[in-house]
Amino acid sequence: MQPAAAMTGRAISADLARWRRRSRRVLAARIVLPIAIGALLLVVISQVGWRTYMAATHPPTEAKTEIRLITPRFYGQSTDGRSFMITARSAIRDDADPRRILLDQPALTLDLGSPTPTRMTAKSGVYRQDNFGLALKDDVRLDDGTGYRFASEESFVDTRTGDVTGESTMNGEGPSGQVQSSAYSVYDKGDRIVFRGGVRARLERQ
Repeated sequence: MQPAAAMTGRAISADLARWRRRSRRVLAARIVLPIAIGALLLVVISQVGWRTYMAATHPPTEAKTEIRLITPRFYGQSTDGRSFMITARSAIRDDADPRRILLDQPALTLDLGSPTPTRMTAKSGVYRQDNFGLALKDDVRLDDGTGYRFASEESFVDTRTGDVTGESTMNGEGPSGQVQSSAYSVYDKGDRIVFRGGVRARLERQ
């Protein structure tokens, strides 16, 4: 049997060892926990700051509402009292400028209701409701109702006056012959046509 004093000494030594280990763990926790809490707070603050910065410098964009018209019709009257009508396969009103209307396969009828109205068609166009201007583009065709037909790639029509202008190559034909030019203008209900640039014509004897 071991003496009681020796057993008591060993127990005290074991208790001291356990106390030292616990003390080291407590000390480590006192050091590590504040560092971890500080790092966590830094991450949270960084995320909040980044989100605030992004919200201030990149405001959310509003979704644009597209107004599409199917087979629209626009009616009007020129300054001399002649009526006109613009139709299209479809149209989209410009969200940034509601007075600007984009047309798909537009068709224009000038002098509506007369025996010989002027008709124009194109693959695309833009109609402005503020100045009544119609810009036609791609495969523009004009028929004056009296047998004369013209083709070009772009035309601008002032529906208030009925005048038509184009700054692209134009090819025309009719009872009087054929003509080609680099630009053209049509005035006075089609009674006066001005061809400009590289004009070539072949007239037929009547």
